[in-house]
Amino acid sequence: MNNKIRKLLSAATLILLVALAVYYLKNNISDFKQLTIANPSLILVLIALFLFGYYLISIITKNLLYPLGVYLKTIEAFQLSVVTGFYNLITPFRGGMAARAVYLKRKYKFPYTDFLASLSASYVLIFLVASLLGLASAIWLFLENGVMNWILLSVFAVVFAGMFGIVLLSPKFKERKSKWLNRFIKVINGWHLIKNNKRVIFLTSIVTLVQILLSTLMLYLQFLTFGIEISFASALFLSAIGSLSLLVAITPGNLGVGEAITVFSALAIGITPAQSLSAALLGRAVSMAVLFVLGPIFSYALMKKK
Repeated sequence: MNNKIRKLLSAATLILLVALAVYYLKNNISDFKQLTIANPSLILVLIALFLFGYYLISIITKNLLYPLGVYLKTIEAFQLSVVTGFYNLITPFRGGMAARAVYLKRKYKFPYTDFLASLSASYVLIFLVASLLGLASAIWLFLENGVMNWILLSVFAVVFAGMFGIVLLSPKFKERKSKWLNRFIKVINGWHLIKNNKRVIFLTSIVTLVQILLSTLMLYLQFLTFGIEISFASALFLSAIGSLSLLVAITPGNLGVGEAITVFSALAIGITPAQSLSAALLGRAVSMAVLFVLGPIFSYALMKKK
């Protein structure tokens, strides 16, 4: 798929999702009028937690690159993580990763192929932990209130089985002509870069676990900002689904796609679209506010570095 088609697909998806959102809002405006911000002070807490989340991302970045000969300082890794998030927000198909790759190439002579492989290796652990937590939260919800969505449970099970198979069997495949197929092959083959480094695997897994639990807390607070209380199991379930949505991040910042996945997943466990969409949009507003302020500042700071 060439770059022009990718951009058209991203734009068409975004326009369609926005149109559907506007249509839904127009026909269900009364549901949203019933919602008010009950705890505005929680917005400041969300901003602080969002920044801490990017600090955790910087730890993963620094930890994965260290064995490959790239020694990032803590502040540099944090700035680079925020800049990556900023460019992910304004470009389709997670373009922030390209910005990160260019920075590492120019400053550390880090090959693009090694960057893609290390990134793929991290995704194996992220999807493994997220799918495991998703399975646990789905079972928890079933035991708690008898709610079970077999489609989403199957998604968690398939992803977990696939990632666990990669970790356990460590297969290595030859690349194919299909670019889409090669993406999955690179994820699988990228695991070989870190599979023998137990320290990297352990630290990355623990930080990923903490990061998803942090996202769970943030999602819980996003609902609570509107005076809506959901169970921790429900928040964990939605957070795990959100982590897996990276697989379909085709719009800038996953805009529209992430919200749509949250709304439909929340509907499956008894949360109304008005409630889940309001919480999701609040999270989006927090992320955009922070990234649009810090992204350009940190971009300038990194460009000044020799």
